[in-house]
Amino acid sequence: MLEKKIIDPTDVKQLELYIHIPFCARKCNYCDFLSFPVKEQDHAEYVEKLCREIALGAEPASENREVSSVFIGGGTPSLIDPRHIVHIMDEVRDHFSVRKDAEITIECNPASTLRYKFSLYKEAGINRLSLGLQSANDSELRMLGRIHAFDDFLKCFQNARMEGFSNINVDLMNDIPGQTLKSWNETLKHVLMLKPEHVSIYNLIVEEGTPFMKMYKDGTLALPDEETASEIDEITRVLTGKYGYNRYEVSNYAKPGYECRHNYGYWSNVSYLGFGLGAASYFSGKRWSNTRDFRRYMELDFSDDMKAGFSLLRTDEQILSKEDQMEEFMFLGLRRIEGISEVEFKQRFQMDIMSVFGSELEKYVSQGFIIHDGYRFRFSDRGMDVSNVILSQFLIDR
Repeated sequence: MLEKKIIDPTDVKQLELYIHIPFCARKCNYCDFLSFPVKEQDHAEYVEKLCREIALGAEPASENREVSSVFIGGGTPSLIDPRHIVHIMDEVRDHFSVRKDAEITIECNPASTLRYKFSLYKEAGINRLSLGLQSANDSELRMLGRIHAFDDFLKCFQNARMEGFSNINVDLMNDIPGQTLKSWNETLKHVLMLKPEHVSIYNLIVEEGTPFMKMYKDGTLALPDEETASEIDEITRVLTGKYGYNRYEVSNYAKPGYECRHNYGYWSNVSYLGFGLGAASYFSGKRWSNTRDFRRYMELDFSDDMKAGFSLLRTDEQILSKEDQMEEFMFLGLRRIEGISEVEFKQRFQMDIMSVFGSELEKYVSQGFIIHDGYRFRFSDRGMDVSNVILSQFLIDR
């Protein structure tokens, strides 16, 4: 075990950790994430390999840094034996300095999270759950290819509360095939009446290589039209406000004080390390991803590969140029409801924001998609609805 270094509290930088569990019971019809079903024996072997990566990958990255959040995602992390999760978190604490108030999240599928698992998650120090519901309508769940019904979610949510979890996110999806204004209104009401602390609401994106893309190309995917999608967004605005949720990012709503600290770090230039198959990292001005090849990952000798600079594990390594960093400042920062600060841009890049992105900002301010209050730029409600299109315009000619 690596000896923990004593951290000077006056010289500490935040660090976030993402831990990827790529296994699932069955691929959903919309899913292009790195996930797949395997035998249960592979779960244990993968976790041992993952813990080895954590142990060796921590040494060059943990000095003068405290872990402020950990996110265990997938795939379906709740699919594996919860004792594996305890083991992973023990490994994290052995090799990183984790803040006492760190936010530690695990993603859960309602069909695979029995009550006893929540008890072990508590033992592992997990204090935030993210439950993947997507819809409260069982026919919509079947269309999405989900393995749970709404009743499974209700039992899961109740069990989590009974085990003492007081910070729960619910993932929902809109603009899905067959969804109507009535069904979305009912889904959102059913969830908000349960009073979760956080709700993430994502628009369906039809991705290449998924069953939905095949249906889309065949003309058999009945997606809501633009007018219905716009009305769905309006229902979301009205109901989340009525039930006391603040929208703090394009797709995220929270009760006051329950914003997801981990994701907020992604949008705010906080360094993070990803461990596990395909996990992404951003550290010391560099971005990279781990290999997505499961066999290669499982065959790696991390001791040897660490000496070689993780050359066999890491792919797509990129040293971010100043232009890259300015672009990311815009399209990550603008996702937040608070938007971006002109002063912060100048402090970071020693340039005036208007000299770099003036034409784009002026265009969208004049069209009412972006609001400028003299110090900050942020999306209007109209801008939020088309944010993905607008964000793609903040590119620097090279």
